[in-house]
Amino acid sequence: MYIYKFIYSSLLLVLFPFILIYSIFLSLKNNDFDYLKNRLGKITKLDGTNYLCIHCASLGEVNGAKELIKEIKKTNNVIISTNTYSGKIRASELFSDIKVIYFPLDYNFSISSWLKLSKIKSILIYETEIWPNFYKICGKKNIKLCIVNARIQKNLHQKKFIKKIYLEALENCEFIMCKSNYEKEKYLKLGIKEKSLLSVGNLKYSYAPFVIKDRDELNGGQVEEMHEETFSYFLMASTHNPDEMNFLQAIKELLDHGIGTVIAPRHIDRSKKIAKFFKDNGIETHFLSKDKNILGQWNNTGILILDTFGDLPKFYRNSKYVYVGGGYSQRGVQNIIEPSTYGKPIIVGPNIENFYEEIENLKQLKGITVIEHDKSITVQENITKNIRELHSLNNEALIKQGDIAKTYSLKFKNIVENYIKILKDKKIIN
Repeated sequence: MYIYKFIYSSLLLVLFPFILIYSIFLSLKNNDFDYLKNRLGKITKLDGTNYLCIHCASLGEVNGAKELIKEIKKTNNVIISTNTYSGKIRASELFSDIKVIYFPLDYNFSISSWLKLSKIKSILIYETEIWPNFYKICGKKNIKLCIVNARIQKNLHQKKFIKKIYLEALENCEFIMCKSNYEKEKYLKLGIKEKSLLSVGNLKYSYAPFVIKDRDELNGGQVEEMHEETFSYFLMASTHNPDEMNFLQAIKELLDHGIGTVIAPRHIDRSKKIAKFFKDNGIETHFLSKDKNILGQWNNTGILILDTFGDLPKFYRNSKYVYVGGGYSQRGVQNIIEPSTYGKPIIVGPNIENFYEEIENLKQLKGITVIEHDKSITVQENITKNIRELHSLNNEALIKQGDIAKTYSLKFKNIVENYIKILKDKKIIN
């Protein structure tokens, strides 16, 4: 085991100058020097004591943990940590009464300082962020550490170096709450003892659908002024490269039928590249950020790109069907639970690893369309064929498919309560 520790420590040492330069760059770029200070272990001393830290790596994890955090903060002194600027902004928007800080780099000096200044007594890691030195130091300091909604990379058990490092780190966890039996099996293959594992369910089932409360809540009330038949589009949510290229032919066919496309890239900084790609292919593009009244002018002509944070949920309600991105990338499919709560037909690509059990169950119920690999035709042709089949369905059939997914998601509406009960029983939270 010592050789693996030595390799990991050596890598950290070699990478430190580059990590430091990158951290300075991000601090300057976002005009947020807490990023540099927090990552190096320096945080503003907190007034309270016995803090429970809930760590959410980025914006997506903050959204996923939202309902859990709401419940936990009722009876616990909470702070939130994150790795990214977008994660911090989102956490601050949702929880203005909670201190949000950046997670430390995995160096002993930064971790020890960070833990001392933060006065943390226990930590919940949302999904899977495994930092060997951080976990080890928490173990030495008797800081309770638990992973919630846990998932882990497929075939990680076959990667000897990572397996050894992760196994030693995970020994410092009180227990691991997996989001599915499928994920639990992967932890077992890694070598984690079954007594440390619980299969509780996916916390993302706690998602509450966005509801428009007044006329000004979405683009100056333009949604309610538009006719329903005009405001019906194909929504591509959380797209990754090469989603847009793969769907080009299908998007063109939909435009020929008077159905525009709304694209919400997983990473907003891709927006301009996406717009250029479609313009080069003769398709008109619009940016939501450029004109808050764009929906009243868009009229399903071309493509609307959501290049703003937090607006995607507002577009589920009036979409005709939803493609959830990532299924054509190594990253894998993004969150399919969020659109399912709106009762919309969902389409995903072939890489369903991130939501494997959830999607497989929906497939059996015929509540989702998975575009499987078809070597006899190109990817674009395969996607277009599937979109064409979906488009040929009448409204009744589309509603039925959407309702299947919605009904399935609602079965898990008590998921947060289940997590809270276990965390209380295990003395992790008050």
